[in-house]
Amino acid sequence: MAAQTIAMKDCKYTYHSISDIAIADINAAKGISAFTLPKVINFISNASDSIPMNLILNLNVENPNSTQAGFERMAYQLDVDSIRLTEGEISQAFSVAPNATNILPINVSVDLRKLIAQENSEVILALAKNLLGIGSTPSNLTLRVKPTIKVLNRDVTVPKYIPITFSVGKK
Repeated sequence: MAAQTIAMKDCKYTYHSISDIAIADINAAKGISAFTLPKVINFISNASDSIPMNLILNLNVENPNSTQAGFERMAYQLDVDSIRLTEGEISQAFSVAPNATNILPINVSVDLRKLIAQENSEVILALAKNLLGIGSTPSNLTLRVKPTIKVLNRDVTVPKYIPITFSVGKK
């Protein structure tokens, strides 16, 4: 396990894709049609309770080492244009073979209504539109990850969050 610790600190994390996007129970993975677009816009503009958004953020984790890299769990924080969208933890072990790349899926769930009420609503609405493929200005996202591994039956966490920045939407 100590070798996995050393290997983990050398891994490179990059944005791969976002998949399985659903906003207000409307599956956006297949795209928005002329039929669903008015429903989405109306719901986002007029919802009074909640606007659930679920997606899977996929990261490339590249292991340049000659030994396997992995973690037991990983804390994460996700921001859009400096506004905290969510934070959480992946509690499932993950590993990457030597000199290989593996895709790490992160399930993200947020209530857009709470974010719109608390923060800059224009930023949150722009993100929702970009994820639905109808935005006009890209949203800048920062994902910070902090892996934890077991070494001699003790949890060892990377001391600082590792930032990954990317944009979604039209460029």
